[in-house]
Amino acid sequence: MKTLYISDMDGTLLQSNGKLSEYSKEKLNMFYEKGIPFSVATARSMISAMPILEGVHFAAPIVLMNGVFVYDTETKKAIKYHEIPHSVIQKILNLFYEKNLHPFMFLYGDDYKLSIKYTEFDNDGMKEFYDERVNLLEGRFTQTDDLTNIESGQHPVYINYYALPQYLDEIVEKLKTIPQIDFAYYKDSYSDDWLVEIYSHTASKASSARDVKEIVGADSVTAFGDNLNDIKMLKGADIAIAVQNAVEKVKGISDVIIGTNNDDSVVKYIQEKENA
Repeated sequence: MKTLYISDMDGTLLQSNGKLSEYSKEKLNMFYEKGIPFSVATARSMISAMPILEGVHFAAPIVLMNGVFVYDTETKKAIKYHEIPHSVIQKILNLFYEKNLHPFMFLYGDDYKLSIKYTEFDNDGMKEFYDERVNLLEGRFTQTDDLTNIESGQHPVYINYYALPQYLDEIVEKLKTIPQIDFAYYKDSYSDDWLVEIYSHTASKASSARDVKEIVGADSVTAFGDNLNDIKMLKGADIAIAVQNAVEKVKGISDVIIGTNNDDSVVKYIQEKENA
């Protein structure tokens, strides 16, 4: 029996400082050498995920941006991606504009590169998001007066916003009325802000995990998570595993609870199961 192991990053595979320990890096590369299919499924994009995973090799594609991308880390290209229908872009943006909020829009280009557009920063969380990524995007993080002005060859895939819940709760309720999209809404692992992340209804960590399972020819999926955006993936897995520091809702739907993210618990579990 061949098992695909797939793990969330922040709060699960990564330590609380947002980094991958040297111990986990060493073990993940050992899994690769042994042909054990391991993947990550994260809300992060390739821009912020790949520097953290630098030096790690994968025997399976990875899942990015809550399932928007199934991504080949060797070719640095999307095997599959999900576009937000153009017909609902303005409707989504209007929900934010009514509250005088200005989200980020992510676009995937025919040149296989990701870019982000914004109009202005409303709070420190949005500015910090920009500051952490602007250099990594090499000029593809750009300011515009109109997010709906999308160039040919650019495909909108993701809209997000960071804020305290009182700014976002009403927007989230209205997002539920738009059938062409899905979203994740959960507390940030590193601040008091909450994140709302919006994408096509065809994208999810769960569906993309199934895609990866098929690609690698696995018989089953063991998934690891800690936060609300992991629940669908965990429910769709054959074995659902929560780290000890997971939110209670995630623990409640999991089959197994392991140690914390700071104890390299994900790789230790796989090592034990695979005798690796």
